[in-house]
Amino acid sequence: MDSAIVLKVLERERALLQEFMYLSQDQVLFMEDRNVEAMSLFEHRADLMIELTAIDATLDTWINQIRTDPAVTPEMMYELRTVSDEIVSMANHIIEIDEQIHACLDVLKERAQTKLQEIEPGV
Repeated sequence: MDSAIVLKVLERERALLQEFMYLSQDQVLFMEDRNVEAMSLFEHRADLMIELTAIDATLDTWINQIRTDPAVTPEMMYELRTVSDEIVSMANHIIEIDEQIHACLDVLKERAQTKLQEIEPGV
């Protein structure tokens, strides 16, 4: 496996995650404003997640192959690790954002239930 190809795919994964992260941040803002645009962002995020999942499965195999490849230079391994570390950092940030989204959804759900009970007591 060519380590330059692995690096290129890692960089693509990083770019997708960055887009995913920005969508997630926008989604939190839209949800806080009760903007229906937030729902369309869920769909776009789902599409990105499909591509990220496919890339991740391929990368796992490739990275295992190059770890033992003596032709891969220490500089290239460093670069691969650096991009991988950035990916992990972004993924952790996305998890934090998703926790905010779930909290917003919980608040909206509680408000909807309260309004429903005000309209139809006993529900």
